[in-house]
Amino acid sequence: MTFPISRQGLEQIALALAVGVVLFGVLALLRWRRKDDYRRFAISAGIIAALAVVALIIGYTVAPNIPTPPVPLTARQANCAICHGIAGRGDGPAAFTLVPRPVNLQLHVPQHAPGELLYWISTGIPGTAMPAWGDIDPSTGKPKLSEEERWSIIRYLQALSRGETP
Repeated sequence: MTFPISRQGLEQIALALAVGVVLFGVLALLRWRRKDDYRRFAISAGIIAALAVVALIIGYTVAPNIPTPPVPLTARQANCAICHGIAGRGDGPAAFTLVPRPVNLQLHVPQHAPGELLYWISTGIPGTAMPAWGDIDPSTGKPKLSEEERWSIIRYLQALSRGETP
């Protein structure tokens, strides 16, 4: 059995917890400066900091690191590039015939969680030409793209949005 969350996911959790540490730390400092009881906020900041450390320890010892694929797969080129273009900018050959036009994924991907992207790739986007790649293909009885392929597409798009050349 593999660990249910990746290193990247645990890093994001630790980052969110770090924001909580800063928030409670600032509140504790303000209460301390006003000579009020600050211990509750300080204890909360300490507990959240401990949880962030635990998340990072698990992330770098137990959780798997999901590598970014170095080159796009043929499936990505055949399925995605026709609308979104090779670089994911929404400038593929079919993009100009679609209403609404495909989004620039290099700008759009960093604004959303990986789970949201998986959902949209799997179920499609209503009101657009984005198909549901997780639907069962009647001719094969399998999804059009497996879950592993859909996750690899997300990792590829994340690499594109970071400016890495696949």
